[in-house]
Formats: sequence, structure tokens, C-alpha cells
Amino acid sequence: MKTRNYSMFTGILCLVSVYGSAQTMPFKINGRLENISPVPAKMYISSLVKGLLKNEADSAVVKDGAYSFTGILNVDEAVVVTVSPDNKGGAAKGYTVYLDKGELNVVSKGTISSITVSGTGALAELEHELILQDMDKEKKELQRIVKTDEYKTNPQIQADVLKRSQLLPFKGFFDSYKLVKNNPEKRYSPFTTYALIASGLISKAQQDTLIELLPAHVKVDRLGKEIVHLQVAKDSLLAIAKVKNAEQAQMVAVGSKAPDFTQYDVNNTPVALSSFRGKYVLVDFWASWCMPCRAENPNVVKAYNNYKDRGFTVLGVSLDSQSARSAWLKAIASDRLTWTQVSDLKGWKNEAAAMYGVSSIPQNFLIDPNGVVIGKNLRGEELNSKLASIFNK
Repeated sequence: MKTRNYSMFTGILCLVSVYGSAQTMPFKINGRLENISPVPAKMYISSLVKGLLKNEADSAVVKDGAYSFTGILNVDEAVVVTVSPDNKGGAAKGYTVYLDKGELNVVSKGTISSITVSGTGALAELEHELILQDMDKEKKELQRIVKTDEYKTNPQIQADVLKRSQLLPFKGFFDSYKLVKNNPEKRYSPFTTYALIASGLISKAQQDTLIELLPAHVKVDRLGKEIVHLQVAKDSLLAIAKVKNAEQAQMVAVGSKAPDFTQYDVNNTPVALSSFRGKYVLVDFWASWCMPCRAENPNVVKAYNNYKDRGFTVLGVSLDSQSARSAWLKAIASDRLTWTQVSDLKGWKNEAAAMYGVSSIPQNFLIDPNGVVIGKNLRGEELNSKLASIFNK
């Protein structure tokens, strides 16, 4: 029994457009809730992409812990649905699962989200579960390494484990891409293609590859056209974002005076950027949920340790939200970020980020002792080279 974590699906925005006709297929879900209290009166089902189920947000009465859904799929492939006691499609309270033709038996034990599946309609779900198994293997391997004596004394192994653990939450996306690319004919592949494009974590070339690999019948049905529609929409948004980014890049240009701001640190103490005057300071915009940020953190740690005693420091500015405060603090400890960290916990509405025209992260600004910006977006070796040119004259 496993608790499914389909974060790659639950954040997808559902499109409301529908297209053409497609073959319809009957399905049935036989659900059972065991050792769950209180038992909900009803369960609700809805597709993460509107129009793929005959009856969206259908409900089923729970009686003696059992419920069932009988319906029609409007497409000839498996789709991801949410089943939840929340009629608003709240996957967080229930579970997400690949729904295919046939009968899908779902047993929830302890919590609604802790499910096991079986039946003739479980093929797509069980095939896709291989991704979760690989993630579990990676997690267990990292846990094994951390317990070894070699890990405790070898900085290189420690750095490798840190990087792999930072990438772990996103492993499912990358494994899904490889799985779909190598198995485009699988029944879970079309919907997973939609999810990957919606995630924004694969390149335009990778999106084109997956769309080209879609089976011929999928390209002309509802989901296939939704996939193309989604890609076009995202391309338009990307073009707009590029123009906006170019405009924002001029807000705090190299050679300009760095705007001052004050935000609260992890102890709720106000910290002003101007309080670091007299030092070289890297204002580093990041967030605990940002994979590229977490992957870059070891480079920033290295730079900080090399030059912290020579007039250099870092001021981390997190774009985490209030609800993610604990994740922010955990990331600071996990990534060993020992410099000052601040945030107003307003997510993308962070006021300092707005002042600096930050619309993507990671992003940083190197400021000299007089408060003048002397570098932007310095990452990896570029950051170390810049600092070396300053301190190793």
C-alpha cells in the first residue's frame, strides 16, 4: 500500500475548451474505505482536464465504507481523475489515479490517499506506478548512503547526496518524460504528455517530440487537441514573458544603485539590505520549491565559504509563501545556507522581488560596498570567477 503523490498532476490548470467527437468507453470504479474516520457521506470524481468524462464532478454515496462510479470516458485513452470527498475537485483530500476502460478497484486504508488498485481498468495506473517505485528506490539509496561512515567524512559524497536529494522531488517529471518517449503507445502516455507540457519543466523541443509521438487516433481526439491547444497557449505566454523580462531587466541595471529594502529573517527580525553596506553582498532570490535554485545552492555555499572572511556575504530572499514557511526553514538547514535569509512570505508577490524586477528564479545581484550593482545572474563558475577577480587581485 502506498500513498500516491501526483504533484505533477494536481497543479495543472484545467482547460474548458472541448473538441470534436471521439470514441466513448465505459468505466467503473469500485471504491472501499477502510480504517478511515470520519467516513465521508459522498465521494466525487472529476477529470483534471475538463471534457474527458461524460459527467464531470459526478458523486457517489458511501455506504458501509463502499462507493462506486459508473460512467463514460470521452476519449480512447486513460486519463487522470481526482476522487475526493470534496466536490470542488480537492485532490489534497482524496487521491488522483489513472482511469481506464474496464473496472478499477480502489481500496483506501488509514487515509483516503493511501490506495491500492486492481482490476481490468488498472493497467495504466500500474504501469505508471513504475515511476513512483524508481523514486522510492532513489530515496532509500540516499538514506543508505547518509548512514555510512564514508558519507560523514567525504565532502564530495555529501555534495552528491545533497544534489540528488534536491532533484528527488522532480525526478517523477524527468522519469515520466523518458517513459512516455520510449512508450508512446502506452495508454497513460497521452495524458502524461499533457501533464508534462503543463508543468513547464520540459523544453519546447521535448514537447514537440512527445506531441509527434502521440498515436494517430489521439492527435484527432479531445485530449490530443487539448495538448496542442495547451502548447500554443504556453508559447504565447512565454513570448509575453520574454518581453516583460527584458523590460524588468532594465529596472536594476549593472552600474545602478541597488534599491534598499527591509524584510524579516527566520527569527522575525527586520533586516535591511543597507545594513550590509561596506561589504560585497550577493542578493540571492530563491525558494524552497525551486529545483534550479536548490541545485545552485551548493555553488553559492562554496562561494560564501571561500570569501566570507574577506568582505563578502550573501542575503537570501525567499519567494516562499506563508504556508511554506516550514519548507523554507527546512531547505535552509538541508542546504546548509548559513548566511542571512529573509522573506515577506508573499510568494511571487515578494516586494523586494518586485523592486528588482524578478520574474523568474534563481536570480541574483552582486552589490559592491558602496551599494552599486556590479553583477547580475552570476551562477556556478561565473560567480566564483567574478569573486576571484575582486578578492584575488
